[in-house]
Amino acid sequence: MPMHTLIPKALRHGDTIGLISPSSPSPDHEKIGQAVAYLEKLGYRVKPADHFNCHGETRRELDRRKLHDLHNMFADKSVKAIFCLRGGSGATRLLEHLDYDLIAKNAKILAGYSDITALSVALYAKTGLITFSGPMLATELHNPSPYTEANFWKILESTSS
Repeated sequence: MPMHTLIPKALRHGDTIGLISPSSPSPDHEKIGQAVAYLEKLGYRVKPADHFNCHGETRRELDRRKLHDLHNMFADKSVKAIFCLRGGSGATRLLEHLDYDLIAKNAKILAGYSDITALSVALYAKTGLITFSGPMLATELHNPSPYTEANFWKILESTSS
């Protein structure tokens, strides 16, 4: 159990949302484009990571790219939230290589589920960072449900602790 809890700052219209793919890539580029358009329509800026949705020649190279992207998004002061592409597999291989100090010093919203849950649990255990189970680009954000519309943004944009 962490010694303290890190609560990321609320998301504001005009903020930048970083996009990462720490788990499986997605073949559905159309859904990704629709999700990006949706976020921009809501008034957010969108910044894909350097290796967003890429494939690696080897698992080791792919994991290195995923880790690079995750660290860069936490270090980037212009990025206020980080949304994951999708679940699947691969995020658990990153856990032992995460720079937990960097992440703790740059607490921000991280949203995802499925395989991303491993990241969320590790970040909470090592840093106290509260993360969010929520819709992802290639699975729900291209066409969010009314429930998502009513609740997800209310949580991320809330200024009450």
